[in-house]
Amino acid sequence: MSRCSSRFIRALSRTFSTKQQIVVHPDVRHALEQRQPVVALESTIITHGMPVPENVETALLVEQEVRKNGAIPATIGIIDGRITVGLTHEELVELARKPREQVIKCSRRDLPYVLTMGQSGGTTVAATMIVAHRVGIPIFATGGIGGVHREGHITLDVSADLVELGRTPVAVICSGVKSILDIPRTLEYLETQGVCVATYASEGGVFPDFYTRDSGCKVPYNLPTAEQAAQLLRAWQQLNLQSGVLIGVPIPAEYAAEKLAIDAAIKEANAEAMAQGISGKEVTPFLLAHIARLTKGRSLQANIALIRNNASVAAQIACNLAKDRSSTPVRKSSTKKPLVVGASILDLSFKITEKRQLHLDGATYSGVAKQAAGGVGRNIAEGIYKLYGDVNLISAVGTDQLGQILRQLMPKTLQKGLIADENHATSLCSVVFDQLGDCQLILGDMEVHNSITPELLTERSELFRDAPIIVMDSNISEQAMTRTLELAQRYQVPVFFEPTDMFIAGKPFKLRPELTQHIRITKPNIHELKTIVETITGQSVSWKPTTKVERGELLMQAKQLLKQIESHFNCIIATLGDHGVVLSFRSDAENDAGKLLALSPSCEHITYFYPAPKLNNIVNVSGAGDSFCAAFITALLRSHNIDECMAAGFVSAERALLSESAVPSTYFENNQEFENSLQHVFQTLKRQNI
Repeated sequence: MSRCSSRFIRALSRTFSTKQQIVVHPDVRHALEQRQPVVALESTIITHGMPVPENVETALLVEQEVRKNGAIPATIGIIDGRITVGLTHEELVELARKPREQVIKCSRRDLPYVLTMGQSGGTTVAATMIVAHRVGIPIFATGGIGGVHREGHITLDVSADLVELGRTPVAVICSGVKSILDIPRTLEYLETQGVCVATYASEGGVFPDFYTRDSGCKVPYNLPTAEQAAQLLRAWQQLNLQSGVLIGVPIPAEYAAEKLAIDAAIKEANAEAMAQGISGKEVTPFLLAHIARLTKGRSLQANIALIRNNASVAAQIACNLAKDRSSTPVRKSSTKKPLVVGASILDLSFKITEKRQLHLDGATYSGVAKQAAGGVGRNIAEGIYKLYGDVNLISAVGTDQLGQILRQLMPKTLQKGLIADENHATSLCSVVFDQLGDCQLILGDMEVHNSITPELLTERSELFRDAPIIVMDSNISEQAMTRTLELAQRYQVPVFFEPTDMFIAGKPFKLRPELTQHIRITKPNIHELKTIVETITGQSVSWKPTTKVERGELLMQAKQLLKQIESHFNCIIATLGDHGVVLSFRSDAENDAGKLLALSPSCEHITYFYPAPKLNNIVNVSGAGDSFCAAFITALLRSHNIDECMAAGFVSAERALLSESAVPSTYFENNQEFENSLQHVFQTLKRQNI
């Protein structure tokens, strides 16, 4: 089967729950394990609620709103008989494109049949609540819930959503009950079911009715802020009532419909449904579509606005609810840990304090000395550990005193993967910075890295098998690189290559092409990029790239180099010093960054330049690039888009530049702060197509 097969990629990129009918996206699973905020989202908006292309566009915008407010989105749907928690972009599109008659609108009653027959379905409020509760997601955002239909006291047409709210402990954040329904009777039914119903930021507890902010009904409680809503949910969880909570969020005022006009449209749509004999679960989508036509699309725009607003509110409540659980991620063992193979080094840095120019003439210069844990592989591993939460490291140190010092400077979890070499000294790197903080000279003892042998890597093959990505730096030997890439090939795991230095950046590209094709992402500086180009093409680059030129000329140099090798990679992140970063990536990954990890032939590339954010009071430049790598990988594994991955890289590199050590002791207090900082940079990030 082709690696490009969507089902094969889906099978490789997911973790199955103990209930084999449910597939949980790795990012959602990780967030739940780390007690981070997650918001469940339904999929009938994709399959039955909106027309193409608004359905997919809205679903993606809703997920973006959740991320923007610090939580992880988990869109729930059913694809080919498998319940999926955390649909990818590819799966959203797949579900939307299926013919309507092949996609079932799934409530509780439909789930067994759809799974048994291997069919696909969009989950309603009821079905989404069931699945969310089963995997441990307490908060769910949607547009509006079902209810008692008009004339429901005669027809007994009552939505299963109401019964589910009475027996499934999930908090539903919505814009109330759809306007097409009998709202007073719906609220009475919810009271009978024992459901706690409240409004959010609504004066006087006026309950919304989807398209308008005032249904004419009031509920007993109003929650003015996300923090107060979270407090109510904490008490609800502690009581273990086994029933849901419904929080009605009014549609933003600028999108609210005029009540008389919407009531007239609903009345006409209901009459048309009766005339055509529409019944059962087909009533709601028919009425919504008919009302959209009668209002000339205004109701559709209102629908999009309210669901985005509800997702934003739900994420804020989820973040406040998560605060009480833990401000520090809970690091649990996982079978899906990124793997880093590379150097661990004890860095001894000297920053010259004199203003005279440095010359290698034996003279003595005044300076400040500092000692820190370093090594590109080790730095990236520590960064991933602090940002993502889980990582494995394979590296080598001596059994000498320097090795003991280095171990003490490393997180304990990273020490587990260290190879202790009795025959070689721990790698020591002396770095000399000028008074501006620019690196002028590096002296290093790298012999111990040869202790990372092919045999030792083979012994640890399970770490390669279970990794979503392998990070390899160029300090290890060619033999170790060969075995690393062979294991990547065996287990079909993508590789991120960090070139480390211009003189060894081309090392892996001397190996067999069937191995190097597994290097899907690389992050060279402009000098390392030149070396890689010369190694891959076998031709010398006659000119010397430099960052000491005008930006326009530098971008031209970078683009010329990238064009020669872009087909060999899914993504090349070329750093241009304080100018910024050039990103060259396969065009089909712009809206689905996960394709950067795809082990398939690359396609046409897009190239963007991102100016580096201005930063004053820089303390240390030694670990900024490694922190960029760690954050980019973290955001990529959490399904952020390309620009968000770049924003994550920039914000984490900034934290490293302001830190005394190569890797900050703490990047962010918790995942919410990381997501908020990422989104802040994302909003201000400027890119230029080159």
